[in-house]
Amino acid sequence: CYPVPAVGSEVVALTISGVTAAVGLMATGGMKPSDTVLVTAAAGGTGSFAVQLAKQAGCHVIGTCGGKKKAERLRLLNVDRVIDHTVEDVTTVLKEEYPQGVDLVYEGVGGAMLECALENLAPEGRLIVVGYISQYPHTQQDSEDLETKKKKEIDPEQLFWKSETIQRGKQTIFGNVWPKGDRAAIVACKENVFGMFFEGKLEALVDAKEFEGLESVSSAVEYMLNRNTIGKVVVRL
Repeated sequence: CYPVPAVGSEVVALTISGVTAAVGLMATGGMKPSDTVLVTAAAGGTGSFAVQLAKQAGCHVIGTCGGKKKAERLRLLNVDRVIDHTVEDVTTVLKEEYPQGVDLVYEGVGGAMLECALENLAPEGRLIVVGYISQYPHTQQDSEDLETKKKKEIDPEQLFWKSETIQRGKQTIFGNVWPKGDRAAIVACKENVFGMFFEGKLEALVDAKEFEGLESVSSAVEYMLNRNTIGKVVVRL
């Protein structure tokens, strides 16, 4: 546990999404100051923490998002290269501006975005699967038929739920954010995240739309899955 002066939406976001980002990047991904880090869905609940933590570590940070408001918010977080996929092609940007590939990817979209990240991963790069929202059943516009899915090199759903780690040449693909059997690393990441927040070095983004009561949970989930959120969606009970 980490003692906090008060409990609120930002602390909820830190506890869930902030710690996940810290553990994924630092403990599992082995983030280094020299890394070029790609964060997909960078304006989301965990992505917004990931870009800040990577910047704090001295990395060059690329963040993808969908929409002008999200792009503007990421620029306020000092993301080095914001790619709004509604106006720019992510693959084209990465190939033209980062021909050497990206060293570390924090990937939560799945589908075409995962394929793009894999295609532009550095020869000894690391990729962490933290989700695959574009492949969830609700996302009909991004759904794939079975034959198409079979052709994919990596199935993020299987990788994620089986907590697998696979080697792709000298590249490492992590299906589990949490390092197995290393509780000390997790505790250290948690202390680091909360310490940075209370020192004013880390911002916890919470979406402006408010939800209250258990009866609003389904509406909150639907709102989150519509991809209009900036930061963490929180339901007050």
